[in-house]
Amino acid sequence: MTIEPVTELGSGGTLRLPRARVMPLSAPPSSYTAAVEQYLTGAGIAKSSARIYRISLTTWGWMLAGEPAPTGPARRGAKPPVFPLTAIDDPAPPEVLAELAAARADEMDADTVNRELSIARKAIG
Repeated sequence: MTIEPVTELGSGGTLRLPRARVMPLSAPPSSYTAAVEQYLTGAGIAKSSARIYRISLTTWGWMLAGEPAPTGPARRGAKPPVFPLTAIDDPAPPEVLAELAAARADEMDADTVNRELSIARKAIG
């Protein structure tokens, strides 16, 4: 993210604040992990938020691979399984994700599950 200094006031005397620039991807990433890193680099979010997003998106990576995600402290350092990003286009993941997300909701607290869903929605959008 580049922050440009503000040298003038906007209309009505209001200060213009710099915005994060999201750069379009030049080439699609080859793996889910690479896609997550590119998303986090261009998202314009604070480092602390990027850490939480990375943990959540790694969890979704495990579920997209059809495997249960690590829980507890093991989540923080977990690396998602390596799989091509094109695997997301397979028609089976929505059903598999629904089952794994429901199982995960049974073992995690509601705040964590809601935060993970919210992060996934933002990343998809």
